[in-house]
Amino acid sequence: MNRFLKAQWPAWSRVGHRLDAYELLPDSQWADGAAPRGGHVPTRRRRCAVPVRPILYSLGVIVALGIISAFWARRLARLQTPAPVRPDDAHRPPPETPEPVRPGDPPRPPPLYEEYHRRERNLPQHNLSLPYPDGSHAKFLWTANHGSGFGWGNYMEEMILDAYLAYAAQRAYVFDNYTWARGGPEVATWNGKPIPARIPLSALISGPIIGGFMPDKDVPRAVSREYFFGVCPESERIVLDTRKVQDSLSRDASVEEIVERWVEELHSIESPCVEIARDSPPLFSYEITNTPRVLDVFLALSQSPILSNFGWSPLILEGYYRNLQYFRSPSGLDEPPSVKETSSLPLNGLLALHVRRGDYESWCNDAYRNRMSFTGFNSFPQLPDKYTPPGTHDSESAADAEITRSHCLPSIAEIVEKVLAVSEPRITRVYVMTNAPRPWLVDLKGNLSTAHHWPDGVGTSRDLELSWEEKFVAEAVDMYVGQRAEKFIGNGFSSLTSNVVLLRMHNPDLDPSDTHFW
Repeated sequence: MNRFLKAQWPAWSRVGHRLDAYELLPDSQWADGAAPRGGHVPTRRRRCAVPVRPILYSLGVIVALGIISAFWARRLARLQTPAPVRPDDAHRPPPETPEPVRPGDPPRPPPLYEEYHRRERNLPQHNLSLPYPDGSHAKFLWTANHGSGFGWGNYMEEMILDAYLAYAAQRAYVFDNYTWARGGPEVATWNGKPIPARIPLSALISGPIIGGFMPDKDVPRAVSREYFFGVCPESERIVLDTRKVQDSLSRDASVEEIVERWVEELHSIESPCVEIARDSPPLFSYEITNTPRVLDVFLALSQSPILSNFGWSPLILEGYYRNLQYFRSPSGLDEPPSVKETSSLPLNGLLALHVRRGDYESWCNDAYRNRMSFTGFNSFPQLPDKYTPPGTHDSESAADAEITRSHCLPSIAEIVEKVLAVSEPRITRVYVMTNAPRPWLVDLKGNLSTAHHWPDGVGTSRDLELSWEEKFVAEAVDMYVGQRAEKFIGNGFSSLTSNVVLLRMHNPDLDPSDTHFW
């Protein structure tokens, strides 16, 4: 008997298992497996020559230890190996949140959002075997001529309308990055500072535009550009020049008229692979979205999933909830944090201000010289504040230029005056959405606090604690705050304000009379 069995002997004997125990075994004549008629196998008792049960117990312990060892080996391997991307994880944020950016941090290259790019390429609808309307049944619309090289506000307006056109034509919208530079290095520059040349849309938004749930059973889900290129090689694409269709419309056609004409054109094409030629004029550039021609599409757009199911990305929502103390009054909305759902509930007690500085310090002169009006969605007739460009194109005056400046680039005194005119006793907090420099904001906050007591304080975009990835999409955090603020004062010339107004007008819990402009 080996030492292991000897050591285990007392334990086995205590539970009644002895080495001289009998085992029931088949009789030797049936050892080959043949059974007598009737299936009964006679047995006889035979004394075990070898202590069987202790050996079986030993083997059981060894097997159990082997299973446990294998389990932990696999467990450790999983911890050391990145988890594969599952389709339903496509828009979840990366597992690790970068350290917040703090003053004095050394320079570092901008984020490239590789994880977001990778997840976009693994959407569940990227599968030709899926049932209708996805898979091999899907038809696509790829707007290769979408804009680039300008701010997120202009890009977002064009993107929403492109996606709505695809939806109205019952085609899958083919999404691309928010694009500063189409080609070249992954890092571009703006005002001498490095920025990402291309930011994946899933770092900014969620919903049907970026491949999320599509409630319409006849419209396929949006797909990535890479997937479209794979299932629609160039030889199979129908490439359309926008001028051939636009020439059939009047020069001042509204967005709704443009959509209707293009839906007619797209419905006449059987091919699933349709591309808008890159070198053709965009359908919904800022030359259209900056005018009231965009307003007539609002009702249909508002009723579509493109706007009804529009949301912000988990990255944006994380930034929002991390800085909730600047947006929500302690006695206000009891809102459980969720990075999966974009809330439309108003932030009661909050007055949000959009104050542009930076390039507007020179651009507002152009706004006057070109007699520009408030941009498209800032021109809803239900909104209380109107603006008519002063003077004419044939004459200029300092007085007229000053009128435009007061609406486009208000001074601190003018901002305070407007805030006091708009505010009501229930407003307890002010948040300033801005790109203004910190010293100027110190003066603004001081003047606002001197003019009125805000029980919950005054905060600005510069006060937010943002991760490195959030820093380069921070305007979207501000937009989320602006769209939910109980009251809002925006810049009527700004496309960022225009998107905020669009989302506020879509929200039945907000009164248009609470949306203002400088």
